[in-house]
Amino acid sequence: MTYQSIRITGPHEAFYQLGQPMSVYEGGILLATLDPVLVLNGGTQIHVESLAPTKVMVDERRHFERLIFFEICAFVSEHFPQVQAISFVFPRPIDCQGGPAQQAASRAAALGRIGVEDVRITPYTSGAHVVSGTWVYNEANLAALHVALAEQRAIFGADPIVEAKFGVAGVIRRLIARLRPDR
Repeated sequence: MTYQSIRITGPHEAFYQLGQPMSVYEGGILLATLDPVLVLNGGTQIHVESLAPTKVMVDERRHFERLIFFEICAFVSEHFPQVQAISFVFPRPIDCQGGPAQQAASRAAALGRIGVEDVRITPYTSGAHVVSGTWVYNEANLAALHVALAEQRAIFGADPIVEAKFGVAGVIRRLIARLRPDR
C-alpha cells in the first residue's frame, strides 16, 4: 500500500465533532481510537489520554504514536480554532525502545520540540512512566508543530504504516522489518 496521510474522524468515519471519540486512519485502515476526548474550560481545551490501538498498530514494529499526536494537534488547531489547549496523558509503554525512563525522556523531548508546557514524567506501575502536559495553541507552537509533523510525515511517507500483511509481499515486509533499526 502506498502511504496515505493520517485522517481523523468521528464515529463511523463521520466528520469529527468536539467531545466525540476520535478515530485515526491511514487511508481506509483504522489505526487507533481515542475515547473519551474530554472538552474542558467552555470548549477551549480538550484532553486525550486513552489511545486504543488496533491490531494493525500493535503489530507494527515502528512506533508512530508521536505522528498520531502531532496529527491530532494539527487537526484540532485547523478545524477548531476555539480550542486553545490540548492536554494529554500517555501511559502506554513502547515495546523495544529502551527502558521506561528512556521511553519517557524520548517522549518528553519530542513534546518539548512542539512547545508542550508543563511536561511531567510520573512513575507508574510495572516500571512504566506516564508522560503528561499541555500543548497550547500559539504561533510559535504551531510553527514548531508543523516542522515536527513534516519530519514525521517524511519518515512514514517513505515507508507506509499499513503495508501488505499476507502473501509474498507480506513475507518480504516482515523480513525487512526485522532487519531495519527501530525508528
